[in-house]
Amino acid sequence: MPYSIPNDDRLEEAIRAVIGRDTQIRSQSMMTDLVLKELRKESEDYRVSGERIRRVAIERNILRIDIDYNQHDDRTSPDVCPVCGYPMAAVNNTTLSGGAARIGRQCTKCPYQTGSKRRTPGRYTFSKGHISKSGMNTDDRVTLIKDASELMKKAAAMVESATKGTEYGRRGKSCANNIKRTITSKKNANSLTSISKDMRSGSDDPEWTKALTSVKNTKLKDI
Repeated sequence: MPYSIPNDDRLEEAIRAVIGRDTQIRSQSMMTDLVLKELRKESEDYRVSGERIRRVAIERNILRIDIDYNQHDDRTSPDVCPVCGYPMAAVNNTTLSGGAARIGRQCTKCPYQTGSKRRTPGRYTFSKGHISKSGMNTDDRVTLIKDASELMKKAAAMVESATKGTEYGRRGKSCANNIKRTITSKKNANSLTSISKDMRSGSDDPEWTKALTSVKNTKLKDI
């Protein structure tokens, strides 16, 4: 059976028409069905894959894409982005010795990222707007905070180990405890635990303010 493949310009027109009518499309299969329906207004012979629709949309910055991930136990990461095919770049963190430690990889074009454990795309959500490299979703941000917490725990242990049994032992232990409090304190708005909870909640009243007697908690009566 003969079929036709739309060129990139025709495919862009169809994608723009679809996202102009439906400002959020919650799966790639749904996006594919809608784009094909739009293309077949011109010709029933058109065929196009969901992957090509996604890659053209990203390449031409037609819409915004959010990614839900599946996480795996292994620590491998791709050299080429599985979402759009662009190269991946290392995400590094400065070590105590001044070097660089790789904590993940990020696509140079789209929002795809993978951290200390490998992540693969599970579901795509397409929205009206444009791709922004600074526009990480909540899961991405919480994962980076979690990775930072693990690195800081290692730093605290290294400081304590380096100073133990020396005249600097008390100071080293105090420094290590300060690092640990920066990670875990539930009373400090700037701790990683508080920041992570606030990111997840998306609340106007941060989680750390929500003690029973807090006047800052709008969901409880002031006292």
